[in-house]
Amino acid sequence: APINSLTGTLPVDARLAQSTLTEVNKEVQSEGWSFNTEIDVTLTRDGSNHVALSTDTLRIDPNIHQHPTIDAIQRGLKLYDRLNNKYEFDEDLICTVVYFRTFDEIPEPARRYITIKAARIFVDRLVSDDGLRTYTQQDEVRARAILMETDLANGDHNLLRGDPSLTSVFDTYSPANALIR
Repeated sequence: APINSLTGTLPVDARLAQSTLTEVNKEVQSEGWSFNTEIDVTLTRDGSNHVALSTDTLRIDPNIHQHPTIDAIQRGLKLYDRLNNKYEFDEDLICTVVYFRTFDEIPEPARRYITIKAARIFVDRLVSDDGLRTYTQQDEVRARAILMETDLANGDHNLLRGDPSLTSVFDTYSPANALIR
């Protein structure tokens, strides 16, 4: 049955639907999209040389070119250096960070994909009745394709960005030099 508000005491079905939507939202955003990924974020150390992470951090990837001797991963709400087996860092880290955004902060194609996927999962978990599905697997695939297309258009993705070893190879190429050879 429809509900008018998501506050107060909710029926079991509404709580399950809300929980499924939150779960799928976090799962989809964990993939890292242009709308929730920040590049070259400086993470600073505290007085104990630990790097604390905010509660909305989903994934983190230190810049290997600026920190070649560090292999930092997220453990809880702190960074841990797997290469050196410690939580302490000798420098602040430049990282790519994937953040969890609220449902209202993400673009419409992401909201639509998350909603369709969550609705399909909710119906599967609740009753497993194909007749009750309003969204099909095909609707979900189409919504994801639109999200991916939007993300590619907005992301300004570049294979060479951030990797000096690749960039230097291509920097040596010049159309004028190619004509001389």
